Amino acid sequence: MGLVLRVKTFINDFRSLASFSDVRAIARRMFVTNSFDTLLTVIGVDVGGFSPNADPRIMAMSIIGGGVAMGVFSGFIGIYLSERAERLKEVRELEKKLARSLRNSVYWRLALVAPLYVAAWSSFGVLMVTCLVASPYILAGLGLIGVKTAFLSSVTLALALTALLGLYLGRISGEGLAKSAFRALSLGVGGVLLVLFLKKIAGIPVA
Repeated sequence: MGLVLRVKTFINDFRSLASFSDVRAIARRMFVTNSFDTLLTVIGVDVGGFSPNADPRIMAMSIIGGGVAMGVFSGFIGIYLSERAERLKEVRELEKKLARSLRNSVYWRLALVAPLYVAAWSSFGVLMVTCLVASPYILAGLGLIGVKTAFLSSVTLALALTALLGLYLGRISGEGLAKSAFRALSLGVGGVLLVLFLKKIAGIPVA
């Protein structure tokens, strides 16, 4: 019975985080930051690993493997541990000022639950963009499209997602949506061109 009550309390605390603007802001920041990092990473894997004779299953697994590793270890565990450390530090500093323990208080529960909330949004962004960018290669592996079509579709999807993230940032910041989307898209295009340039120098076929 005690365990059930703890689980219910944890779920209620988790849901109530929507009322804490700083937690929402951090979650948004981690979602966008790690989504951007993942997109630039999978663009490098996608463009760098592709060849006319590429196996779409290997391409899909390379993208998914990198994204899952980043989503689980960096996107979730890394963010959770760092955010938890910061929250507990704040609680302990507040305890010193108040000269009393805050264990089981709303501040203590927030310090335990908020890192999970932030980490969940962070890893969600990573895994979402990874699956979307890898999806054309999955279709190619099933024989529904050609591998070159899968490559072009995958890169296009990755660039479109960078532009969407830019739009989202523009909406949050109040800056011009088109300007923000173009700025984000430029990062993705720059990544593609850089990898193509490196392949050209190395004498590796581009497509």
